[in-house]
Amino acid sequence: MIMKFFKRKDDDNSITVSDDFGEWLIIRKNTNASLIKSIIEKTMKKLKVKDWNLSLLYYVEDEKIKGLFAVKGMLTFSEHIRELDFYNALKNITSEYLTLGEVRLSRLRACNTTFLFFSTDILIKKQSKIDEDYIKMLLPPRGAYGYEIPYAMKDLFIKMTERTLETSCHSVSLTLNNGSFESIYQCRAFKEIDTEILKDTFSYFSIEQTNVTLKTTSPRNVEIQVNIPKFKTKYLIPLLWGNILASNIVC
Repeated sequence: MIMKFFKRKDDDNSITVSDDFGEWLIIRKNTNASLIKSIIEKTMKKLKVKDWNLSLLYYVEDEKIKGLFAVKGMLTFSEHIRELDFYNALKNITSEYLTLGEVRLSRLRACNTTFLFFSTDILIKKQSKIDEDYIKMLLPPRGAYGYEIPYAMKDLFIKMTERTLETSCHSVSLTLNNGSFESIYQCRAFKEIDTEILKDTFSYFSIEQTNVTLKTTSPRNVEIQVNIPKFKTKYLIPLLWGNILASNIVC
């Protein structure tokens, strides 16, 4: 389903990229994604924001209603913009092209950058010209899903752990300090725990090797400790939105 969004250019075969904020799939020559980008561009121009970047965090068309999309996005820029000002500008511009559902907005200021997140449903009424440029869409870590974003930090890592290991767990502790991450989980051991696959899951956030240790606490329970000495704290921003403290982010 996802691959229909991608069309490669002859001079660029990439369909994925990585940057300071995560790993991304590339959407090229897609009319609906181009329309979203065009509307955001007009909104930011109306707000007199010159340098900005748009990334899609979730972008899915309804299976039954053509033109109905669930969309989540992240905008980055240097200016201080109020959520209400953005909403009013967006609402005024969208009326010609689409019906805008309820809009959820969240703002985070960190590393001298404003992160403005939005979540809404849109029903497209009028198409726009296809943009030759591309749009990035978040490729979340294993066990995290776009429709669940934004997460609370503990919930994110519990989901990643449980879905990777296909078992139930609860968080004992979680520490993120000065770019170092450590978490401990108690999990049910219905089958042999594969620490290598969990290490691979958490490596999404690691600059250096992720360490995973296992300790059996009872015949059906294990304690799992995950340690990431150099953690990509900015990767949490599109996953958590305002559910992260700016002080947790290493600039």
